[in-house]
Amino acid sequence: MTDNPLRPAWVRFPFIRPSVPAPEEWLPDLAASYEAGWFSNRGPAVQALEQELAERFGRPATAVANATVGLTAVFLALDVRGRVVLPAFTFPATACAVDLAGCEPVFCDVDEKTWELDRAALKKALAGGAAAVIHVRAFGLCRDLSEVEDLCAAAGVPLVVDSAAGLGGRTAMGDQIGHAGVCEVFSLHATKPFAVGEGGVVLGDAEVIEAVRRASNFGLADGDVVGRGLNAKMDEFAASRSRAMLRRLDAEIEGRARHAAAYREALDHPLVAHPVNPGAPPWQTYPVRLLDPAARPALLDELTARGIEARAYYAPALHESSAFRSNVSLPVCERLSRSILCLPSYGNATEDEIAELTGLIAESLGAVMNA
Repeated sequence: MTDNPLRPAWVRFPFIRPSVPAPEEWLPDLAASYEAGWFSNRGPAVQALEQELAERFGRPATAVANATVGLTAVFLALDVRGRVVLPAFTFPATACAVDLAGCEPVFCDVDEKTWELDRAALKKALAGGAAAVIHVRAFGLCRDLSEVEDLCAAAGVPLVVDSAAGLGGRTAMGDQIGHAGVCEVFSLHATKPFAVGEGGVVLGDAEVIEAVRRASNFGLADGDVVGRGLNAKMDEFAASRSRAMLRRLDAEIEGRARHAAAYREALDHPLVAHPVNPGAPPWQTYPVRLLDPAARPALLDELTARGIEARAYYAPALHESSAFRSNVSLPVCERLSRSILCLPSYGNATEDEIAELTGLIAESLGAVMNA
């Protein structure tokens, strides 16, 4: 680890340690853009990236400026209006995208074990009327979503999957995610395993992707405004970094998988519940549930004392936040928002770093239990 003057002096293990491709890895991918003088509006780098993504993940793709505007563009493209059901246990971007599309977020409870949409709660929400559903792959976990797809199909509403942290992940059966719902939306933010700075990807059926491209370009088609839209386009510089990151994605995920496996083995502790049946996610972070929520502040203090930056996600649950406050009772979301703790996960950690980090966390857990 190197010193960072912008990071607090106490931090030895930061929560996020991005592995963004260096300029020499992606500058060559800009040659065609400079030759053509084409730096936005789906230039050569964006077109090449979209083709490479489609080949890698087996579904048509479009690149966007970030995942939030990508989600918004999806709702504009599908002309969704009205109530959109989503979990309250998610990052604010999910609800912000719904709001930006002029729709009404309707918060739903999640399952105690999976931390994702509860089937019974979703069925009840759909019975109350909905224009669409967002399923969030919590922390990028990679599970089969066929039951959620069936519920949405029976209700006749589109399912959009917010897979912000999941690009490159696979289910327990080995299937690449990206094929659920009418589309899945991924983030390329610097905090994600696929880290380029800012950026996003939408994978979906061909007609949906074409509509999202139009919506991402102000709703324009052949010079005419044919639908609702915004500016959600990715530029050539982000696309070039993304192409370089795609080439190194497997190595990044492999490194994070080693880190997650070390956590699972070292943190076999009565206070800790690990993710259940997570598949093979890219592990943006390693989330654990503390079975005694009152222990979270004390554990955060212990981790801080040892130079480890950890964070509470997703807290508060969105229906308890100031901007999206609702009088609905969502007990599981509320419990999880008070008990989930996310630990650092690196794709470029050495074995010594992983051993030291897991050892310090185990030591911190012991200190909390013995207090």
